[in-house]
Amino acid sequence: MPRAPLARRLQAAFWELSPPLRRAARRLLRAASLARHRAAWSVGQRRDARVVAVAAAADRPVRNPAIAVRGADSEPRLGGQTERSLVAATDGAARVDFIADGELGSLPAVHLEALLMAAAAVGSGWTVGGWTPPAPGRFGPSGRLFRDPAASIAAHALVRLPGSAAPPSGSAPGRAVPHVTSAERCAGLELLEQPTSVAVGPHRLRPVPTAAVVRQPWFAVDEALAALPAEDGPRTALFLLPYLAVGGAERLLFELLEGFGGGVRSLVVTTDPHLESLGQTVDRARELTPHVYTLGDWLPRDAVASAVRHLIRRWRVDTLVCWNGSVTFYDEAASLRDRFPHLRLVNQLYNHRGGWIEHFSSSFVSAVDAQVAVNTPIARALVDERGVPAERVATIHHAVAPAAPRDAGRRAALRRELGVGDDTVVIGTFVRMHRQKRPLDIVRLARAMARDPVHFLLVGGGPLDAEIDREIARDRPANLTRRPMVDDAAPLYDAVDLCLMTSEFEGLPVFLLDGLARGLPCVATAVGDIPMLLADGGGRTVARPGDIDGLAAAVRSLLDPETRRAQGERGRRTVEQRFGLERYVSAYERVIFPTGR
Repeated sequence: MPRAPLARRLQAAFWELSPPLRRAARRLLRAASLARHRAAWSVGQRRDARVVAVAAAADRPVRNPAIAVRGADSEPRLGGQTERSLVAATDGAARVDFIADGELGSLPAVHLEALLMAAAAVGSGWTVGGWTPPAPGRFGPSGRLFRDPAASIAAHALVRLPGSAAPPSGSAPGRAVPHVTSAERCAGLELLEQPTSVAVGPHRLRPVPTAAVVRQPWFAVDEALAALPAEDGPRTALFLLPYLAVGGAERLLFELLEGFGGGVRSLVVTTDPHLESLGQTVDRARELTPHVYTLGDWLPRDAVASAVRHLIRRWRVDTLVCWNGSVTFYDEAASLRDRFPHLRLVNQLYNHRGGWIEHFSSSFVSAVDAQVAVNTPIARALVDERGVPAERVATIHHAVAPAAPRDAGRRAALRRELGVGDDTVVIGTFVRMHRQKRPLDIVRLARAMARDPVHFLLVGGGPLDAEIDREIARDRPANLTRRPMVDDAAPLYDAVDLCLMTSEFEGLPVFLLDGLARGLPCVATAVGDIPMLLADGGGRTVARPGDIDGLAAAVRSLLDPETRRAQGERGRRTVEQRFGLERYVSAYERVIFPTGR
């Protein structure tokens, strides 16, 4: 195996030391931020009190059983919840630490489990949960909580009983737990009112706080809930993601969960708050498994890793899969290996330059049992540049299901909305608005092709939304339509004649596979395994990202209808023969649950 160059060895050494360095940097930044907040408070700018999480040692673990439930004495109602450490209130509420009121039938399966983890994490006297859409902005809070009008308001509350572990004193008595859902589902729901609260999001403060800063303790969830029994069941995999956005990675995960069927217990766990600009697919995940835990919305950031450890023990997880990258996984892999020797760790990578592969360290390489590369350049880089043993690397390309026939009526209606005729070639790009995808190149390309019979349809949302909108407004191309992200882009393919992807790097884009499965040719930068995908036809590649002239020439070479038809048919055959879902599910099952486990 070639020796890694000095720069890579230095990079690996940096990431070996990175977690404590980043923790120290966060402490410094927080101290500076709190100093600014106190200064503003001192000169009369009466802002809301800042809540600061401070690590604390739990007085004692929560008992088992943990929760007495009132108003839900029917076994099916209790059985529908994933939290099993329950008793009916009439069976001995004095033996538990918490009591929950009301009917559970309309609530998510993890409702009580979510409330219990959130209460344990901050030692709260009460915890309340409700529906919320994803939050706007870069960070939380996680939006305004709504209650389901079909359920009693008390069904959303978990209250610590007198005599159990003491709740914190001061002006932060409780916590709000958001169950993220679509904005459409929240529309018309009644706002959940709590008389003791004036703020929304994870922390609820009493009215008129008397201090600029409120210090709230946080506890390790796995230690606080150590008395709860582990739950037997089938083979169990925990999929760890930063969030459940609208994107190809999430869709591929759902295809995998469907392929597993009932023989696998799947936990889907997210570590970051859900943001409005990225959309959400939490509702879709809940259709596939009851175990959907949006920890970044429920818990203080520092408590998330301990909640992951709790879930591993509680649900007897066999394999933890880092799906699409997570800081929590990269920071905690080595300690998880020490804490759970039986646990299989699998890491999935989407690119070989930039991103998560740059965060590899020697301890991380040693801790992870299998690295899944979604294309061959990643697999080569893992072995040749990152020192991963070849037997620990598996290359699994993405896959898509066969596409439904295109709807001629919908095509005509969509093209009327775009204001284009039959002779105009509609070029679609449905991606996240992120620098990796280079969406600004599409705006530039539209300007460069102003005289060609083409119309660009750019669909998606993300961190570059404002920048893209400003660029379009500066000199608006008449041949470009910009639409925000949609939960389901499948109908939009009916309006499209050609798919375009301008990315800086990629694995193997699901967007292109979707287009090819529909017989749509594509133009794309030659990154990742896109050249392999198009080796037998299906479109054109452009060697260098950012080459607007090259992209324009590639598009013009496909303006002839017969050329597009022939290339699209070649692409369809490639997808059918090599990128089917059955192969995809089988390959992942072999990696996640190898023989003998």
